[in-house]
Amino acid sequence: AEGLSFAMASPARYAKAMRGAGFADVTVRDCNPWYREVARGELERLKGPLYPAVAAVVGAAYVDKNIRTWEAMQKVLDSGEHRPTHLRGSKPDAKR
Repeated sequence: AEGLSFAMASPARYAKAMRGAGFADVTVRDCNPWYREVARGELERLKGPLYPAVAAVVGAAYVDKNIRTWEAMQKVLDSGEHRPTHLRGSKPDAKR
């Protein structure tokens, strides 16, 4: 719906997959509140003061594409649909 070229699953689905793969002590940490503001700042800088320098290196078309992606991402961050998450677990049978 937002025109992104990738899809994601819910944190619960990833945690379930980790448990299914044999991970124990799986924890989930929602990073949306923090990353929502980080992404907003990144977008503002890319559209503003960083634009000329970055466009000179990778081209304006590439920067413009990334701006469109960041704008779409910001919408789903703000709505809560996108929940960047830290997932951690340990694999009991893993050798260190």
